[in-house]
Amino acid sequence: MLKIENKADIFHYRALLFILCFSLFSLLGRYFYLQVIDFERHFSKSQVNSVKALTTYAPRGLILDRHGEILVDNYPTYILTVTPHDLEDRDIEFEKLSSIIDIDLEELNRRYKKYYRGRFLPTTIAKNLTFQQISQIEEMRLEFPGVQYERSDERIYSPILNDAHFLGYLREVDRDTVPKLDKTLLYRAGELIGWQGIEKEYEKELRFSKGVDYIEVDTYGREIFRLSDNNIPAFPGKDLSLTIDANLQRFSRSILEGKKGSVLVSNVDTGEILSMVSSPSYDLSVYRGTTSENEWNDLLKNKDNPLLNRSIAGLYPAGSKLKLITVIDLIANSLVDPSDSLMCTGVYIPPGSTNEFRCWQEEGHGLVDLNKAIAQSCNIYFYETVQLISLKDWTDTAKKFGFNEPTNVDLPNEKDGLIPDKDFYVKNYGRWGWSERGVLLNLTLGQGDILITPIQALRFINHIASRGVTPQLRLNLSKEISYYEKIEYPEKIWDHIWDGMYDVVNADLGSGWRARLDSSDIKLFGKTSTAENPHGEPHAWFIGFFDAQDTTYSIVVMVENGGGGGAVASPIAGDIVEYYINSSKFLAEN
Repeated sequence: MLKIENKADIFHYRALLFILCFSLFSLLGRYFYLQVIDFERHFSKSQVNSVKALTTYAPRGLILDRHGEILVDNYPTYILTVTPHDLEDRDIEFEKLSSIIDIDLEELNRRYKKYYRGRFLPTTIAKNLTFQQISQIEEMRLEFPGVQYERSDERIYSPILNDAHFLGYLREVDRDTVPKLDKTLLYRAGELIGWQGIEKEYEKELRFSKGVDYIEVDTYGREIFRLSDNNIPAFPGKDLSLTIDANLQRFSRSILEGKKGSVLVSNVDTGEILSMVSSPSYDLSVYRGTTSENEWNDLLKNKDNPLLNRSIAGLYPAGSKLKLITVIDLIANSLVDPSDSLMCTGVYIPPGSTNEFRCWQEEGHGLVDLNKAIAQSCNIYFYETVQLISLKDWTDTAKKFGFNEPTNVDLPNEKDGLIPDKDFYVKNYGRWGWSERGVLLNLTLGQGDILITPIQALRFINHIASRGVTPQLRLNLSKEISYYEKIEYPEKIWDHIWDGMYDVVNADLGSGWRARLDSSDIKLFGKTSTAENPHGEPHAWFIGFFDAQDTTYSIVVMVENGGGGGAVASPIAGDIVEYYINSSKFLAEN
C-alpha cells in the first residue's frame, strides 16, 4: 500500500494555532469594542432607525380683559408635515393628499417650497385639518411615507370682541424669517409667531416652551408604542391680563359702528387703557388660514383701510386742541393777562397782509377773554395772540407734551406724528418760501403740516388732567407703572386750562355742550376740535377727562371725515362717559 509521508512539523501546527487564536481574539475584541466600549454610539444609531423624535407643543397663553373675560383662547387643530428625505414620490403623494385635504396641488407645492428647511426636517404643508381628514390619511398610511401630522392649537377669538386691532394676530414663519428671530425660542418654518399687536409685543410671555416625545416605529414608520424615558414635556405660555374693559370696549365699538375713527379711554392715575377702538375693523380669524386669496385681496384693497389701527398709526391734523399749547406759552411767558379781552369780528387780517383768516363763527364772538376763547374755541383770539410767541417756543412746548414722538404704549408699529419746526420748513419750503408769523396761524389751530395720532392726543389730555405728573400708557395690567418726564408749570396755568375746558362742556355756549352729562355729580372737562382735511370732510375730535369714584379718567374721540367736533365727536364722548359711569356704579354695588 502506497503511503504519503506527513511533512507538517510542529512549527506549522503552532503557526496555525496562533492564527486561529489571533482571529478568535480579534473577533472577541471587536465584539467587546462594539458592544461595550462603543455601545452608546451604535445604540444611538439604532435608535434613529427605530425611534422617532416628535416635537410637542403646548398652548399659547390666553389673553384676558381686566375682569378675567377671555379675549383670545386656543382651539385644537391638526398640522400636516412631510419629511422630504422619506418621500418616495412627492408628486403622487401630494396629488393624493390634495384630494383628501381640499388644497390645490399647486398650493401644496408652494407651501412645500416656502417652508422647506432641509431634507431631514419636517416641512409644514397644511394646517387646520379636521379629524375626518386625519383619519383618512391614517387609513392610507402605507401610501404616504414621509407624511406626518401633529396636534396643534390655533387662536380663537371671542365672537363679541374679535375685531380689536390691539390684540394682533399670528403668522406662519417661513425659512427666510427664521434666521432673523430670537434663537432661544427655537422657531422652525411653518410655526406660528405673534406678528402684530399684543401677540407680537408679548410673544416671549405668550409663547409656549416646546417639548419632545420619543416613539418606537416599525420599518414603515408606523408607531408601535410611545417611550416614556427621556421625554421632554412642553410647557404652556403665560396668560396675559390686559387693562381693557371688555364691556366698555364693546360699547365704544358699537357707538362708532358705521364710522371711521378711534375711541380711547384711559385711567389717568395709572396709565391703563380701558378701551381702544379703531373703526372700521375686520374679523381677526382671517389669519387662521381659512380665508381665500380673493377675500384677502378684497380686504387689502378696501378703501376704508380696515387693517389700519387708527388709534396708534392713523395720522391726522390735530385741530383746535393745540390752542391749549398756545394758552400755556402765553401765560408761562406773561404775554397776556387772562382777564383781558379781544374783539372777535369773525375775520383776522395779519398786519401787512391782505389775506383774511376767519373764525368758525362767521359773525364773530364779540369780546373774548382767555376762558371764553377756550370754551367757544374762538379762532380770532388765537390768531392774534399766537403772534406774540416765537415758533421755537411753540414747537418746543408741543413736543414737551409728547407730540412728534411715540407714546411708548406696549404695542408695535406706533407712528411718531409730526410737529414741524424751523428745520422742517426750511428743508421743505426753502429759506424764503415760508414765514414764521404765517405758519404760527396754522399751528395754533393744529393745522398745516401737523400730524398726530389719537393715542398722542390721549397722552396730551392725560398730561393736562394729571397736571404734568403722568403715568405711561399701557395695555398690560401687570406691567409696572412708569412715568413720562414731568411737565412743570405754575398751578395757575393748569387752573386756567381746567376752567376753560370745564366751560367747553358745561357753559351755555361751550363748543362741547353736547357731551354734557346727566350725572350732576360728575364734572366732565373737554376740548373740541374740527380738523380741516384737504382730502374731504374735516375730522371731528373731542378730548376730555372726568373724575369718578376717586379716579381720574380720560377720553379721546376722533371721527374721520366726521364733520364738526362739537356736533359729532362731543355727543359720542358724552354717551361713552355716561355708560362707563353707570356700569362702574353697577359693578361697585354688586
